[in-house]
Amino acid sequence: MNRELLERVRDSLPRRLNAGILMGDGGFCIMGWMLISAGFHHITLYANTLGVVDPAVGGPAVDVVARVYDLPREAVLELARLNDATPRATRSEAVRARLDELLAPAP
Repeated sequence: MNRELLERVRDSLPRRLNAGILMGDGGFCIMGWMLISAGFHHITLYANTLGVVDPAVGGPAVDVVARVYDLPREAVLELARLNDATPRATRSEAVRARLDELLAPAP
């Protein structure tokens, strides 16, 4: 796991996250925030719900995030599902709690 990047995402999480879109007029979903935090340019993400448009490192958003953050694909899918299933008012704090769990040392 790329702890440094994951900690950066957790510590800079926006107050409000969108559901189901990488980046839109209302801000980012967790996938979009993770990609922007890793250095992907916003124009490759804007209003895209499926992937990163970059010939060198692009692909489905879940796969790109898993690769960049060195996380299992299922962990990334869990974050996306949590983001989309949580009511807007508590979405950021729910995602932050899950990021804390991912960053916690293994027992």
